[in-house]
Amino acid sequence: MFNRREFSTTLALLAASGWVRPGAVFGSGQQATVFDWRPINDSMRVAFGAGGNVLAVNDGGSLLLIDTKNAGYGQVLRAEAESFGGTLESVINTHHHGDHIGGNPFFTGEVPVYGQERGVKRAQAAGARTLAGILRDPIGRLERLNQQVQNMEVVTAARHAGSESVAAFIAMGEEEMTAMSFSATETFESEQEVEVGSTTLELRHIDRGHTDNDVFVFIPEANVIHSGDLFFNGLHPFIDTGADATTTGWQNCLAAIIEVADRNTVCIPGHGEISDRNGLRDFSNYFDILRDFVQEEIDDGRSRDQITEMQPPEFAALPPRRLNDNLGVVYDELTSGS
Repeated sequence: MFNRREFSTTLALLAASGWVRPGAVFGSGQQATVFDWRPINDSMRVAFGAGGNVLAVNDGGSLLLIDTKNAGYGQVLRAEAESFGGTLESVINTHHHGDHIGGNPFFTGEVPVYGQERGVKRAQAAGARTLAGILRDPIGRLERLNQQVQNMEVVTAARHAGSESVAAFIAMGEEEMTAMSFSATETFESEQEVEVGSTTLELRHIDRGHTDNDVFVFIPEANVIHSGDLFFNGLHPFIDTGADATTTGWQNCLAAIIEVADRNTVCIPGHGEISDRNGLRDFSNYFDILRDFVQEEIDDGRSRDQITEMQPPEFAALPPRRLNDNLGVVYDELTSGS
């Protein structure tokens, strides 16, 4: 346990030993920012990398962020978003997973953070585990986070900013951070409107899907939807049964998102590339394909272990990560009658 001054001294020693490498030379074509920012219109940009996709909305100098990336990246996320213009006024969390709320400690207490009410206890539990890890081994945690920064294909200045952000996060854990720093401060059950400048964002919770506290955000004026992890584009999704996820509930959520979308709607997934209404429909069909495949194998007498080792041919083009787990989740749903 040590204070901020002692931590700064330790960070300097790490820099001298090579953990923070300000003198490194990098090739051309690398990002000038930690995150890969891609504009979708004049006032909105999506940040890819180091966690779930983040949407920054800027209206008249007022800035809002949807999600806050992995732990340690909140400071640099805010700096990069504000560098495009605007002052941060509010944050929305689409659900409680760490790759979407990890940056929250840099925002809670300064601006309102909106989220579905069931996500609060889950976020605080995850935050408590993160904080315990920092207190147990702050230098080790710093080294691991900083190594992630060093592995990024970004220019030197961006690496500096990333290293400073993760160092500030660890120092915060040594001093003022609490488990509550990771959770939303403004909660709702099913619907909430949030304004940034003159733009209204509609937050909606429908059903148990990816978790029991998923929110999607619809911006009618711009015809943009941020679905959080209710939409994995080109990837097998994570079905978090530990947070009461269900595939049927997930499809209910997707039906609600599709209902407000039209053929011109920009659909931002929690993970994967920006898509449209057809992408949402394809993803909803994913669960039908999975369910039909598992039911057919059950009918043919195959066991859970056998089924979870199989691969539906329709998914041959997807990276295999999570497929076995998802086959098991659907098997359990079908055999339990839920």
